[in-house]
Amino acid sequence: MALSGSYFGVKTSTLYQLLKYSIYVIIFYNVIYFTLEDYNSSAHRFREGVGFRDFYDAFPQAIDSISWFILLLMLELETWIINDEDHKGLVKWSINGVAGICYFFILLAFLGYSQKIFFMMGFEQASFATACDAVGSYLSYLIELDEFAALSAQTCTSVGPAPYYVNEANQIIMIGSLLFDSYLLAFTETTNAATWILVVLVLWIDVYLQFRGELTDRLFRINAYIKIGLYSILIIAAIIWGIYGNFMDFWDAFIWIAAFFFIELNLLQWHEETEAQAHADRESAS
Repeated sequence: MALSGSYFGVKTSTLYQLLKYSIYVIIFYNVIYFTLEDYNSSAHRFREGVGFRDFYDAFPQAIDSISWFILLLMLELETWIINDEDHKGLVKWSINGVAGICYFFILLAFLGYSQKIFFMMGFEQASFATACDAVGSYLSYLIELDEFAALSAQTCTSVGPAPYYVNEANQIIMIGSLLFDSYLLAFTETTNAATWILVVLVLWIDVYLQFRGELTDRLFRINAYIKIGLYSILIIAAIIWGIYGNFMDFWDAFIWIAAFFFIELNLLQWHEETEAQAHADRESAS
């Protein structure tokens, strides 16, 4: 994949870099957004405060987003910025060390997402007729999966119509029409997190074999087919967020897919350059 030519007097390679790093900047903004969303949500789900053992459950989006963003930068270093001959010693082990820490927190975030399913399973149908009847017994109401508001005499009329469901452990109520959407979004988040772990695992295999000079065209194609299947699942998750979630969830999913598309392009160009060099070496040797 040669980045040659130009558009409007600007080199294609320069446009490629500008677009790629613009997406990385957008992702950084999204990291801040989801960190604040988790912070606001934790005030309703953890009444007694967030303890050390509750941290990954309270801040799964923040942990996930920060870890993936740092991991994205490590992959950018390995697949684009650092030359093959420089990927050794302290540089190699520093990147691997940071990536390893990111993988650990990504797994923690996955556990946090899975806890949302159990959180939703804690809701049972309530007997009261109006949300105002629940004031004093319950403290919050669910607006959507990660968004809550305080339940009071002033806000109870905004909750929505019966039937209602209650989570006794967290003192939260929700309207019945949100039950299916919230369950679906909880499962979607968990499936999405698991799929991303598999994507980066296959990508890591590509990078590892590429550095060892063992990534043959056949292996590259096999891994590409596997990743196409995984990215298809991620696209389906993004569509579900677009239909049942909010725009920010859909937008973030789309941006992350775009970011890893650039990592895949980095890897493709790296592989092509390595194969071309190997072919030239064989030609000169013969």
